[in-house]
Amino acid sequence: MKSEAKGGIYITASHNEPEYNGFKILKEDGSILYAEQMQKLIEAVHQNKNIATQNKETIEPENQNKKAIGNYINHILDYMGSDNLEKIKQAQFKILLDPNGGSAINVLSSLCERLGVEAEVIHNKLGEFKRLVEPNSESLKYLEPQLKNSDYKFAAGFDCDADRVELVLPSGQTLSGQYVLALAADSFLADTDNQIVVTNDCTSYLVSEVIEKYKAKTIEVEVGETNVVKEMEIQKSGIGGEGSNGGVVVFPIKCRDGIMTMALILKMMAQRSGDLISILSKYPKYYSDRVKVNCSAEEVVEIKNKIEEQFQVQGLAIQKTGDDTGGLKIMFDDKSYLWFRQSKTEAGAFRIIADGDEVNKVKNILKQGIDLFNEFKK
Repeated sequence: MKSEAKGGIYITASHNEPEYNGFKILKEDGSILYAEQMQKLIEAVHQNKNIATQNKETIEPENQNKKAIGNYINHILDYMGSDNLEKIKQAQFKILLDPNGGSAINVLSSLCERLGVEAEVIHNKLGEFKRLVEPNSESLKYLEPQLKNSDYKFAAGFDCDADRVELVLPSGQTLSGQYVLALAADSFLADTDNQIVVTNDCTSYLVSEVIEKYKAKTIEVEVGETNVVKEMEIQKSGIGGEGSNGGVVVFPIKCRDGIMTMALILKMMAQRSGDLISILSKYPKYYSDRVKVNCSAEEVVEIKNKIEEQFQVQGLAIQKTGDDTGGLKIMFDDKSYLWFRQSKTEAGAFRIIADGDEVNKVKNILKQGIDLFNEFKK
């Protein structure tokens, strides 16, 4: 964060299991390389197979690690502000945290201690993954019995690089990434004016409705953290994210940050002297459903084009992002949509998502999408 580093690398597998870990390469400002920049790096590596490693600087990894973690925690505390920190301490929150053997282990206990939050951290041995990597209602279901008849305000489950978090309420409900982004944006925007919030194009209209309370504007981009961050830089946006995966970006840090997301939610709870259930009771109700189907790269564009043509005939509004394999969004009305996109992280995967303000409507919309896909697939 405050270093003289010219870049960085971290291991990531936000929704894939450990055997599919990859690397994210960061620029000097902490943001991920854009697609075109990454392509240039890949080409440069292939062209220079024997890269010289001269003038290597000797560092002390343990000390550097402690310093980086300390700087990060201080950044979160400074971001909260002294008044909000005092409110959080006075609230005497108690929470249950599951970093699942991942990088959040290095931060959570120390951060919560300085926030005055009583935190029980489970699955806290680095590198030991006790559940599925992706935090969602399936992987976090085991937390429900631990929350019932307890005084925990919520449980938080992180993925292994801690760039995402999902919450489980004492009622047993797991909050999807859509609600996590809505809460984080709500907390952030309460202290700002005339903001622009950047989201991906399969973020629920729930988030837009929360944003509109503050007369802020929403801009949608193609799915992908780099796409969100790039547009945030252009728009000078303070917060953005992808409700579809629960990733929230809070500038000046230019990566998704599950720990900062949790801190923003704690801040809002302290400010409003309430628990999450009472805060969420004032939110509009939205529902999401999704499937992942198999589709070869050769078929993707043709199938998408046929689906688009089908909905054009019906006169529905259509929005596209990215290239031919990017997002295709069909707006059924101002509160519901159907969305298609080829996965860029899982070979042969094609995602179909429906979102809206009524359960049955969402189910029917998703069924239309699946039926059309099956009809046009060879």
